[in-house]
Amino acid sequence: MLFYILLFINILCFIALFWLWWLIIKLYTNKHFRECPPYVPSLGLEKKIIIENVRDILKRATRSMTILDPGCGSGGLIIKLAKEFPEHKFIGIEWGNLAYKFVRFKTRNLKNVTVVCQDLFEYDFSKADIIVCFLMDTLMEKFGEKVLKDNKKTQIVFSNSFEIPNLPLLEEIKTGKNLFFKNVYIYKVD
Repeated sequence: MLFYILLFINILCFIALFWLWWLIIKLYTNKHFRECPPYVPSLGLEKKIIIENVRDILKRATRSMTILDPGCGSGGLIIKLAKEFPEHKFIGIEWGNLAYKFVRFKTRNLKNVTVVCQDLFEYDFSKADIIVCFLMDTLMEKFGEKVLKDNKKTQIVFSNSFEIPNLPLLEEIKTGKNLFFKNVYIYKVD
């Protein structure tokens, strides 16, 4: 029995190592892969601050709003809010096929959640009233240009940890809790 357990653990380790090497090779050989960030879950205080701020806006909303999460990963943020606010629409964009399938499965019973598998820069942001994101700093300038290009009247953008250089900053909430990921940046685009 111990032999089979150790064999199973070795097989899992081999698969994990193979997957890691595949990601590294893809990172260096595929330009599109480098432009889209890898899956990094948003955790901690910054995520809680964004959820609380979006929750406050949705509580006061006099109409149905659309919340967009480009790079939604496992969908933790939109799922939490979608359950609480079924009258609002939530859209997650995920370019990674595995993460997309995972979040689609998790949201299968939520009628107010739509998840699409595509490059976030190919999606029309004008459908959103609120945009929440946790992207990598190397994408933020291009992301800001996309928000401005697709802007409709008055969008609120929440960024976890990374400033968007070409958007008008409304508020910066300093958390300073993590070494790499800290602060929440809030933008209002009119």
